[in-house]
Amino acid sequence: MVTCAMDLHHSVWVGAVWWSWTLQWYHLPSMKGLPSEADFVVIGAGIAGLRAAIELARAGQVLVLGKKEILYSPAAGDNAAGLSDEDEVILHLQDTLIAGDGLCIPEAAKTLVDEAPGRIEEIIDWGAHLVKGGTKLVFGSEGVHSRNRMLHAQGDSTSRETLRALHAKAQTLKNISLHESDFSTELETEDGCVTGVSLITEKGLPQEISCSAVLLATGGMGQVYRNTTNPDGATGDGVAMAFRAGAEVSDMEFVQFHPTALYVKKASHFLLADALRGEGAHLRNIEMDRFMGKYHPMAEQAPDDLVARAIMHEMEVSHARDAFVYLDLTHLKASQVQKHFGRIYATCLEYNIDITEDLIPVRPAAHYSVGGVRTDLNGATNLAGLYAAGEAAATGVHGANRFASNSLLEGLVYGARAGKAMREELKQPWRSASVPKKAASQNGPVDAGLEELIGQIQDMMWKDAGIVRTRIGMQDAFKKLEALAPRVAHPRTRRAWEAANLHLAGSLVVRAALAREESRGAHYRTDYPMRDDKKFLKHSVVKGDQLKFV
Repeated sequence: MVTCAMDLHHSVWVGAVWWSWTLQWYHLPSMKGLPSEADFVVIGAGIAGLRAAIELARAGQVLVLGKKEILYSPAAGDNAAGLSDEDEVILHLQDTLIAGDGLCIPEAAKTLVDEAPGRIEEIIDWGAHLVKGGTKLVFGSEGVHSRNRMLHAQGDSTSRETLRALHAKAQTLKNISLHESDFSTELETEDGCVTGVSLITEKGLPQEISCSAVLLATGGMGQVYRNTTNPDGATGDGVAMAFRAGAEVSDMEFVQFHPTALYVKKASHFLLADALRGEGAHLRNIEMDRFMGKYHPMAEQAPDDLVARAIMHEMEVSHARDAFVYLDLTHLKASQVQKHFGRIYATCLEYNIDITEDLIPVRPAAHYSVGGVRTDLNGATNLAGLYAAGEAAATGVHGANRFASNSLLEGLVYGARAGKAMREELKQPWRSASVPKKAASQNGPVDAGLEELIGQIQDMMWKDAGIVRTRIGMQDAFKKLEALAPRVAHPRTRRAWEAANLHLAGSLVVRAALAREESRGAHYRTDYPMRDDKKFLKHSVVKGDQLKFV
């Protein structure tokens, strides 16, 4: 890639104490007054972005541009994986490679598992409170992990606790300034090198910021789909910005759908973690029968993509207008469920569901984008001065299917690696002044037509490029997306930019999925149901109008 120049303190925070810091976090004041230049710009204030910013702070001024989703991380709902006394790095690597279904880049996966223990120790040193028994960390089970590796904090919200610790650490570093309400729109380039970023400020004014290098850590693109566990801001902004600037994107066809998201009308699709099934939860159809045994010998412990397809089939054969299935924990010990899954328990109670006594209505939802901006092991892209990390990046760690809980580790490990690479290759920032442009308001009345357009994109992606795909369906979706292109051209408001980014991200998913004429990992086609290693043991790479497998 081209570039330009455990000492643990255990604390269980529950009830009012936990909500106290959560509410304070949601209302953190943004730094006022955007500069016209910085040494580094990090777009995204999740785990990968903050970890990179911490690394960069020792080398120069770091501007972190969030999107009012400061509490969101690409690993939301996941736990961190660590090494217990009976575990080994090689076993974690083997599990990761198996989940990747032949497409993991071994060096990338090995880098992840080798460096993960050090990154976990690091966040503990920075104040992350992970559950322990006596003097040792407590490791829980989850899904297809061959060993107990799950590290818990605040019940099941390890990602939130990790993000809290990173944010607290970043606040101690004077070179980091966080602006959480400014929306990045485009990457600025000169002679093939990324030199800055264009954005819409909180007040709705366009601005440009010059810098030495940009890191994209914008998270996922779950809002491409009607049903998703992702927050409203997960609109594929990083992938879209990078692609428009000429960067390569890779493996966009591999979108992971979580099989069990809470399904309650007028409620967000809250993720019910794999760890619930790891603890022994059962899946039941509308007739109350356990059904996973007829789809896979591992039943509820089967890989997520297979469980998601099984649920979709059960929903289809039920012929119900508003179909769903149930997740059943009622046979498990109530005190253990409340202890291990405190956040899930509390959230479901808000919808009058006591998970220790009631069945939980669930259905699949888009959860994680395996693909993204193509990078090397240091986060560098094919564009000089541009880096990516976390869910926005495609490092090759996940292959065709992300292994449960590796996403949090990826944010820590590759966020740190990208920050280090950017720091070591610091060049003098471009000193071009920011030139004010005609104001573009993002605070005007809601554009009903724009929301309808976004809904159309989400519906067609869910129907034709979702969990189960066909050539005919995807061709129809691509034609419809092409027809909608003029309606997302020339965006000026924040929401219009999000619509354009969703449209582009959806188009990239469909293009790659149509080209991959096989089923592998998170990508399943009924017209090509078998894996084809002869033709497709390769990664899809899209740049401009060209798509190839490498």
